[in-house]
Amino acid sequence: MGDAADDRGMRRTFIVPAIKGFDHYDFTRAKISCSLTWLVAKAFGSDAVPEELAEPFYRDQYNQEHLKPPVACLLQSAELYCRAGSLILRSDAVKPLLGHNAVIQALAQKGLYVTDQDRLVTERDLTSTPIHMSSHLALIDTLMMAYTVEMVSVERVMACINRYSSAEPSHSDGHMQELPYDTEDAITTWINKVNEHLREILVEEQKLKEASFQESNSATLKVRTHTHTHTHTQPVLCVCTEAKWDFSSV
Repeated sequence: MGDAADDRGMRRTFIVPAIKGFDHYDFTRAKISCSLTWLVAKAFGSDAVPEELAEPFYRDQYNQEHLKPPVACLLQSAELYCRAGSLILRSDAVKPLLGHNAVIQALAQKGLYVTDQDRLVTERDLTSTPIHMSSHLALIDTLMMAYTVEMVSVERVMACINRYSSAEPSHSDGHMQELPYDTEDAITTWINKVNEHLREILVEEQKLKEASFQESNSATLKVRTHTHTHTHTQPVLCVCTEAKWDFSSV
């Protein structure tokens, strides 16, 4: 049990990749790597990614980078898409998604269509050899959009906002506040409300600091005034006493 407690107390560490100059940055490679890493994490779970799939690329003896064969095989067989799609699209567990067409149709039912350069992506595009990566990126992008729509719905955003701000749907000018009309507007609204909430917290903290500072200054001033009065009164009394004693002796 002690070992388990130690494991829970350990912090996860991450290796920060080297930052490349803009002229040396491979945007295509970065797009593929990020998309595949996201898809694999959604298919297996962030903490249960198979070791051979953690990095989608490998280098050959000539230091040339290639997509790992197991990754390409899982993309062409639709296994990754079916795993991730079943979770993201909330499909019936009794009837899991099977094949690229099933994933494409499930997305279409939610109003999301897989297109590559204004052309609908087909199962033939996704199973072609050699792998047609732009078609796979289009499908992954559409799954990402489905995940975003699911996680950042207008209802969820407004419920979250109402937890931390006034639930009154009106502006100070009396006009009704309009609800976000799509996912992008919902995200923008959420970000704006978070900023407003943080600004209110900072203003309150600043007021508390100023009040504490004023109280501290007031207390310090009182102590200084008392000390000043005490230190000046005592010598005067001593001088008067000495003068009295001197006068009497005369």
